[in-house]
Amino acid sequence: MAHRTVAVAAEHEELVQGSRFIAYVAEVDDVAEAAAHLAAVRAAHPDATHHCWAYRVADAQRFSDDGEPGGTAGRPMLEVILKRGLDRVSAVVVRYFGGKKLGAGGLVRAYSGSLAKALDAAGTREVVDVVRLAVHAPFAATDAVLRLLDAAALERAPFVRETPEFDGDGLVVHVALAVAAAEELREELREATRGAANVEVVD
Repeated sequence: MAHRTVAVAAEHEELVQGSRFIAYVAEVDDVAEAAAHLAAVRAAHPDATHHCWAYRVADAQRFSDDGEPGGTAGRPMLEVILKRGLDRVSAVVVRYFGGKKLGAGGLVRAYSGSLAKALDAAGTREVVDVVRLAVHAPFAATDAVLRLLDAAALERAPFVRETPEFDGDGLVVHVALAVAAAEELREELREATRGAANVEVVD
């Protein structure tokens, strides 16, 4: 489904009253990738006091305080992800305890704040649903169809037009574009070819 996620993987480190907090964020396609992201961070910081985490992958939303007082780490981290409207995102914040307790409020601010800064560094990007279509048209409509598709490639992003081919009935060309723009393109092709062009969904 269309969604907003991080543009790149990123990290942010800060020192809060002697404790080191290092936040990591990454795009993930599924829960298994979120688990792999957590495992990689744990492997990179085996001596950290805590490895708190949160992720959102579509309807799957999970978090863990990993030994911190309940509600002071994982939940605030998830709230940061949700408030930014992000999906397919895994976040891990490791803490190296510095000897001074921060209290519940201080922990919430440290975990959510370090994650927010990591997300700022990562940036965001929109992921759109894409459909692949096969456009069929008689030989006589070839020029009109290709001109229309070339114009569509300039006006609609994302848009990919593959190399045209021909069979016994005429032109066959595959295109990939955003689902939201597919029906409009279908109508434009019908008008340009007076109904001669046929469009079918490939995948």
